[in-house]
Amino acid sequence: MADFVSWNDIFNGEYPIFAHRMENGKKENENIQEHILLCEKYFCRIEKEKELPEIIHRFLMRHLPEGTAIEKKLEDFVYDMFRQMIPFHDFGKVNPQFQILKMGNKRMPVTRLEGLSGREHSLFSAFLYLDYYLTRIEHSDFEDYIQDILFVLLWENAYVISRHHSNMDSLSSFIEKFDADDVLGELTEALGRNAIPGLKELQSFSKENLIKKAKRLRRIKKKFTRQQDIAGYFYVRFAYSVLVSCDYYATTEYMEDVEIESFGSICNGEDFSKPYADSKLVKEIKEYERESYGRNAENLKNCKDINVMRSEMYLDAEKMLQRYPNELIYFLEAPTGSGKSNTALNLSLQLLGTGKKIFYIYPFNTLVDQNKIILQDIFKHSEVKEQIVTVNSLTPIKGIHAKEDNTEEYYQKALLDRQFLNYPFILSTHVSFFETLFGNGRENLFSFVQLSGSVVILDEIQSYRNSIWAEIIIFLRECAYLMGMKIIIMSATLPGLEVLGGKEYTVTRLIEDRNKYYKNPLFLERVKISYELLDQKMTMDTLLDQVKRHCTPNKKILVTFIRKDSAYEFYNRLLADEDINIPVNLITGDDSEYEREMILRPIREKKARGLILVSTQVIEAGIDIDMDLGFKDISKLDSEEQFLGRINRSYKNDGMVYFFDMDKTERIYRDDYRTDEKFTLRQPRMREILRQKEFGDYYQEVLEVLRMQRNESTSSDGLERFFGETVKNLNFAMVADRMKLIEPDNRRMSLVLCRRLVMENGIIMDGWEVWNQYLELLHNQTISFARKQVELSEVRSKLNMFIYQVKWNQDLNYDGVCGELYCIRDGEQYFINGKLDRKALESRGALFVD
Repeated sequence: MADFVSWNDIFNGEYPIFAHRMENGKKENENIQEHILLCEKYFCRIEKEKELPEIIHRFLMRHLPEGTAIEKKLEDFVYDMFRQMIPFHDFGKVNPQFQILKMGNKRMPVTRLEGLSGREHSLFSAFLYLDYYLTRIEHSDFEDYIQDILFVLLWENAYVISRHHSNMDSLSSFIEKFDADDVLGELTEALGRNAIPGLKELQSFSKENLIKKAKRLRRIKKKFTRQQDIAGYFYVRFAYSVLVSCDYYATTEYMEDVEIESFGSICNGEDFSKPYADSKLVKEIKEYERESYGRNAENLKNCKDINVMRSEMYLDAEKMLQRYPNELIYFLEAPTGSGKSNTALNLSLQLLGTGKKIFYIYPFNTLVDQNKIILQDIFKHSEVKEQIVTVNSLTPIKGIHAKEDNTEEYYQKALLDRQFLNYPFILSTHVSFFETLFGNGRENLFSFVQLSGSVVILDEIQSYRNSIWAEIIIFLRECAYLMGMKIIIMSATLPGLEVLGGKEYTVTRLIEDRNKYYKNPLFLERVKISYELLDQKMTMDTLLDQVKRHCTPNKKILVTFIRKDSAYEFYNRLLADEDINIPVNLITGDDSEYEREMILRPIREKKARGLILVSTQVIEAGIDIDMDLGFKDISKLDSEEQFLGRINRSYKNDGMVYFFDMDKTERIYRDDYRTDEKFTLRQPRMREILRQKEFGDYYQEVLEVLRMQRNESTSSDGLERFFGETVKNLNFAMVADRMKLIEPDNRRMSLVLCRRLVMENGIIMDGWEVWNQYLELLHNQTISFARKQVELSEVRSKLNMFIYQVKWNQDLNYDGVCGELYCIRDGEQYFINGKLDRKALESRGALFVD
């Protein structure tokens, strides 16, 4: 493999060029050669740990026409272009204005360069990189169509260099800079006059051919297939992640004397798989395998032990994985309450032989926390317990290195680990994961390289916006191939998305005989369903009477609404009713993390007996509670099945659910095809589908509507326009906007209601004290940026216990403000019996989000 391009091959001036300087003057300026050597060191480490040549090989395969044989000479050329981004990315710091203004370099022989704007160096670096390689491609002996591919890859690399300090916009906006005679044309002319003494003369560019090069790129890109365009999209994300990682680590080493030696890969899968295999649960499953496994649906029909069914499914999925070990995407379709999470954990550990990292991705933060506790218990006697890390906005930044005397090195490494996801086992949310896949912010792309060789579990996939399901399966399939990933998709209701992506986007089903489980009485008949309340439009009075009829001291009742206002009204009616003599609780999206946990923990730990829990649909997907009786306002069929999964989970009692119709779904689920009345329980056909668990029939109709009304649309909503224009032009901002799982809500503001909370360990947490700790940290100018970010994440985690989401109101009467956080000091006055009093808070000017 060729050496990195040397700075001396580009510049031989007799004056220094600097890359960085310490503002406080504690160190001498770092010259460009020193920085490049550090970047190259980190590239070689990442190259080895992440097996970069294999990834580049797959990207090249996708860029070439199908069936093209790859010669070693071509592969070496492509990889050389990729790795030479590392030295070239900062060559543009030779810009006189950058050296004088940013580096304080007083030895520059010239003060400015025509065509460069101020201290700009990234675009200049990209320009020099393009100039270096364009002639080499054009003078190579590769066939014309191969040269076209190399030409595209070259410009994609140059685009990455040009944006390595910025968010990603679009390749088109980068190309347009070469259409303008007045900017880069001036630069080309100036360089032709040797305007920077010592900088080697241009090899490829002239003022006359700038526009020709840009037009050629557009002409080639126009002929690219969808597969080539998607490969280009992920290639740029990958290249950006690698380049910025090297740059960040190198800069940190110079600035802070902190060296990063590993990037969170799992070196030995047995470190995780062995303690898991030694756990009590897995030993019981393996004992069952030896003694009883292999029973068919008929033999299991009279089974009364739900753990037998869970063991069968665990082993069925494991055997299917062993039969098809080389697939990219696996689909685990299993009923609610069947132990999907444990089955998926086993599958992910089975795949660790080929993987380097595990991502377990959930729809909500509550599920992340819930499953973190389960995993910590499984691995409680193993050192790897500390390597299982939660990554979300609620959890403090965690260092996986030893914390000795609060050393600066600890904080630097902890921050870098969080920014670049240098953890072996990551628990996070759909939103965070999709930001890594599709976000266009600089921080979103930092960790993309960590997907290489990873095992990803996507839980409760039906909670994604269904309008982008087709895009999801198409993107996931390509990303899995390109990055060498294994993806396990789980859902209790969604039968698979192949119909949307096309035949080439098939997935491997891990449960060969779904009816063995869905038709088994333990799942099919665990909960009886009544539709008698659907015969009328439900009122609060009627519902109250129905719930009171079933109240007993030992019965746990769940009542779920689709609108928050309705949930609050019913909760207050229950509290006011003297005939109700069991505890009544309420959970909605208004609740803080603290409140939610205080309510759910006694139910989860089976310490609660008789109670009524009123909720919105935040309680549905995956929340591990076991209730006896349920009442639910109808919405989507997926939601109804998820609700059933909260009732009689242990199959020790008789479970019963009553569905009713009170509020309209349109305002809650915008643009969701599943809320069309023909797909709800108002229709007898949907009731039968829910009873028989034949969700394939339901989704066949839903997906057909989605395919016809959106995917095949010729408007900008359609797949053809999206992939043929937005993705083809590498418009990262527009892709990010389309692939958002949650539509941004600019109507919200975060309100801190300070009060005193008694924690589980008896410690009292004072919200006003936490608020002031947060402000003090923000204004502290004496500690390093890294330490501040780590400590802020710790304080913010505490502050989250006091934060509520309300509608934006500029006239809100608050006691403090910090950025987007507004604080009310005496928050206790807005709570009654520990529950938020919305009316009292609204009188102060706070209005709640629906």
